[in-house]
Amino acid sequence: MGRKGFEFIEMPVRTRAEKPREVGLTFHGDWGKSLREVEDLCSSLGEYLDIVKLAVLTGRLMDRDLTRRKIEVYTEHQIRVFPGGMTLEAALACNRVAEFFDEAEDLGCTVVEVSESEVNMTPETKLKLVEMGVERGFQVLAEMGPHHPDEPFYVQHTIRRAREFLEAGAWKIVLEGEVNAMMRPWEDPAGADRMLNLVDGIGPEHVIVETGGGWPFIEWMILNYGADVNFGNVRADMIMPIEHVRRGLNRGTWFGRFASL
Repeated sequence: MGRKGFEFIEMPVRTRAEKPREVGLTFHGDWGKSLREVEDLCSSLGEYLDIVKLAVLTGRLMDRDLTRRKIEVYTEHQIRVFPGGMTLEAALACNRVAEFFDEAEDLGCTVVEVSESEVNMTPETKLKLVEMGVERGFQVLAEMGPHHPDEPFYVQHTIRRAREFLEAGAWKIVLEGEVNAMMRPWEDPAGADRMLNLVDGIGPEHVIVETGGGWPFIEWMILNYGADVNFGNVRADMIMPIEHVRRGLNRGTWFGRFASL
């Protein structure tokens, strides 16, 4: 990356891991961006973006050559790309899992997500999908929690399942944003204890938390785990603000400090 403006200003958090990062990850959902939008996003914010998800069935609904070219642009900026977990869920429902992995590889994806957001599957099936992805050479995200949850994460059960996926070779464990938001850890002490025990039990470096709780949740996670929190489902207009908070540019930095010439 080129020289920054105003480099004489010292940031409260001065260093961040260089790309390709293993911690402090930010991932964003691509809901059908044009090639120009992808080029613009990467040129302006690519330094702070690590992973892109082709959200839900976007990869199925867009022109294949356009999708391939977009993935090439992301890859040029050291941004990993994966088909949304629901794409694999749909392939499983259609009994076309092998074709899913073939297509993901051919398009240039280096990551896949194993989720059960909408499709129910046995624990053995989910574990086997993780193993299949690892065997094919992908970095595998194993997502925990459904869409439209009725209850929060059960800590010990979720930790046990997450460890099984990690032992099978999963790269990261993704905690579903709608479940995170349900626990409201930024304002509910019981929810805070649940989230802290869950993340600590899995290991913060292994966890990507989706930002279902918005800014209160993002700030709470960084307050408790520092700049190297891994965030998922980050909107494009949140990438730079989140980087500010990672660098300590929120409450308690310079603001309110007396200064004079």
